[in-house]
Amino acid sequence: MAAKKKIAKKINERTKPLKGISDIRRFFYRNETPIYFISATNFNLLGADEWVKGFKFICYIECFDGQHPNVFSPDEIPHDEFQSIEDINNYMLEHKQVVDYIQSRAKGKNKGKALFLMFDEKTEKLAKKIGLDVAFPSAKLRNDLDNKVITNRVAEKAGVPCVPNVLTKISSYKDLENKGDKLGHDWVVQTPFGDSGHTTFFIKTEED
Repeated sequence: MAAKKKIAKKINERTKPLKGISDIRRFFYRNETPIYFISATNFNLLGADEWVKGFKFICYIECFDGQHPNVFSPDEIPHDEFQSIEDINNYMLEHKQVVDYIQSRAKGKNKGKALFLMFDEKTEKLAKKIGLDVAFPSAKLRNDLDNKVITNRVAEKAGVPCVPNVLTKISSYKDLENKGDKLGHDWVVQTPFGDSGHTTFFIKTEED
């Protein structure tokens, strides 16, 4: 009976709302689930290991000469040329040293949770294969919402005001003038996908 009460108390502590920074800090300080940020480097979440118990970085690039206690970087093995961050993450999840490291820290069947800067459906399959839960919505949903056109439509349906815009294809400067006339004559043109700044174009004239 006492054991059941203890279990019930733990479940209650895990599910009750966190109210404020102190609750959040306490919750993660008591964390017992291994959590991994898997990426090229640990810079995107640098310092998270000071907040979250059991938090480790698994990185392709070792930036700390082995001096960081919470960074694990496997030996390099032959691989195809990386084309993206997703390629790096998938390489890491297939690396025997990484798999062994995760297995060595597992608590029973609970291998832990994985965080990524970028990931795809292959990443999800590889993580599942070694027993890691990906702590994000699905790659498919993430990819859909990364499309600026879809994001705009979701915002409008949710009643979130958007910058005045036209969602359309542009074939020429004349076409842009015709379709963007109601927006003025200093345009910001964006393609649906791309890294910040790389697919944003500021156009005033045909030369632009």
